Amino acid sequence: CSCENTITDDSDSIDYEVVINEINYNSLDDDSYPEDWVELYNPTNETIAIGLWEFGDEDNAFTIPQNTVLLSGHYLVLCKNSDMFSNVFPSVFDFVGDFEFGLNGSGELVRLLDSDGLLVDEVEYDDIAPWPTEPDGTGPTLELIDPSLDNALGENWDASNAIGGTPGEINSVVDE
Repeated sequence: CSCENTITDDSDSIDYEVVINEINYNSLDDDSYPEDWVELYNPTNETIAIGLWEFGDEDNAFTIPQNTVLLSGHYLVLCKNSDMFSNVFPSVFDFVGDFEFGLNGSGELVRLLDSDGLLVDEVEYDDIAPWPTEPDGTGPTLELIDPSLDNALGENWDASNAIGGTPGEINSVVDE
């Protein structure tokens, strides 16, 4: 997947640039950690309406609520259990849930599709090198190092420096 995320059909070229930016796929098995969640990031100068977009794996999909927007430079967390997420991260307000499937602890392909079913972004994360292995049950999340580079490459991801990750804010491993 190219982070340019240009999708072309017969009539238009659509360039959303929304990226899957952080993945919590295998938290510590502890009540102080929320269930699975994924963070989306809008690196553009535009607000993007992402209502009715779908996030999912090969077998499941979660539809983002209809009037949801992703502001320029902001993040949105999609979570499996919104009650648990808000209890663990009370200062994070930009989240939606509840998706009814879990993220595979040994890696899988996850996708973000627009309301027309066109691919916006996809990541096939893994729990073996070149992907960071620390997010696999030890507390950190999988964070994108540079959202302008290809997020399909394991080398562009690192384990968060913060146990539990950095939902709703700049990643702890961002290469500035």
